[in-house]
Amino acid sequence: MKRIVLLLPFLLLFFGTHAALTSLRDSRPPEVRLGFFPPAPVVKALSADQYQFISQLITLKCLFYFGTLVDVRKQMPDWLRLQRALYTASRLDPYNMDAYYFAQAILPWDAGKPQEAIDLLEYGFAHRTWDWYLPFFLSFDYAFFMKDYNKAGEFLTKAAELNPRAAWFATLAARYYYEGGKTALALAYLRELIPTTRSEAIKKQLLIRAEALERIFQLEEAIADFSKRFHRAPKDLQELVDVGILDHLPEDPYGGTFYLDKQGKVRTTSKLAFGKGSRGGHKN
Repeated sequence: MKRIVLLLPFLLLFFGTHAALTSLRDSRPPEVRLGFFPPAPVVKALSADQYQFISQLITLKCLFYFGTLVDVRKQMPDWLRLQRALYTASRLDPYNMDAYYFAQAILPWDAGKPQEAIDLLEYGFAHRTWDWYLPFFLSFDYAFFMKDYNKAGEFLTKAAELNPRAAWFATLAARYYYEGGKTALALAYLRELIPTTRSEAIKKQLLIRAEALERIFQLEEAIADFSKRFHRAPKDLQELVDVGILDHLPEDPYGGTFYLDKQGKVRTTSKLAFGKGSRGGHKN
């Protein structure tokens, strides 16, 4: 009897608002009927053991909603509502692959919400620990959108561990560490990885990247020595040779030329890739 008394106000509230909400929904065009989803704990409690199915259903509804709007090109999606729906789907079923992949496809690019995409992907990777796509997506978002190269390197390192056949994951992870001002860490990462690499072709790529970073690190150490001695930064790399700190400037194994950019960071005209720059010139 007590349960019926407690349930009665809820039922009155539900049926009292259901007609109005249904009427409002039906008055909107089909392509914008994404709807409202209660918080994940509420949905999970109401769906019993069907929460995984509900998670997939919400994701499919998001896909249909977005796809229809793209087709008709009449109205921008409600990005906040879409983001919240994907959040609910991921909290209902943290192993829902489609929710994370769709979030990566639209949130950082179309919606301009890279941080929201990162939050979803990090939650997903905490559960889908075998899925190398998630740390790969995270590394890209951190590097491209957030300019956080240290985080990008961390996640790409994890992606490389999960997918060792992708050689360029390892070399790009090392580059992210270098961009983040951690050349020594990039070198340590490559030196750890090279002995365990079975493919000779992959190992060759890693060795060239490690050689380039070793020479960059040599220059960085020389710059630190120069600054300690003269209490200023060198105006260019040649000055390191002129004062006797280096006998000669090292060569870039990619065929480029090392130089100092406007921020005093060691760069190379090759951009650490074959065919990307020639000797004898650079732009600051």
